[in-house]
Amino acid sequence: MPIRIRWRSKDYIGIALMLLGGCGLFQTFFILFAQYFLLVANYFVIIIIPIGSTLALFYASIIIFESIAEVKRQRKLKSQFKKKEEETQILKKFLNFPITFPLLISFLVFIGFFSLIYAIFATFLNNQLSFLISENLAAIILLLVANAVERYYAKIRRY
Repeated sequence: MPIRIRWRSKDYIGIALMLLGGCGLFQTFFILFAQYFLLVANYFVIIIIPIGSTLALFYASIIIFESIAEVKRQRKLKSQFKKKEEETQILKKFLNFPITFPLLISFLVFIGFFSLIYAIFATFLNNQLSFLISENLAAIILLLVANAVERYYAKIRRY
């Protein structure tokens, strides 16, 4: 899990709060979508379960952020004396912002697995149970994907 960054220090608390805010905003839109389009009307399912999913999204985003930062540190150490290239594309500037890529990966994985699992369970169960199961399973799978990114992309070794 995130080893190198001290998240409570004053340097990285802003990034951590932006990640948490992005995950909370994503879950807010997800709750709105669930209430009006998936017709989930139980407030317990709509309020309590997404809190845990928000925390899982936040933790997975932190893991992915740290993995990407570790790869950037390794590349910077290997190519210290290269000329810096000027980036003029707006999309590259947007994706190079520190929190964009981890949140994008987390949201796409979560939405993909949620949609797949919801489509499977909606055929057999009612809307509330299928939302509950798919939200939890998508969060668990997202944590497994974040662990795989950390292990195989960043190659962080835990001792």
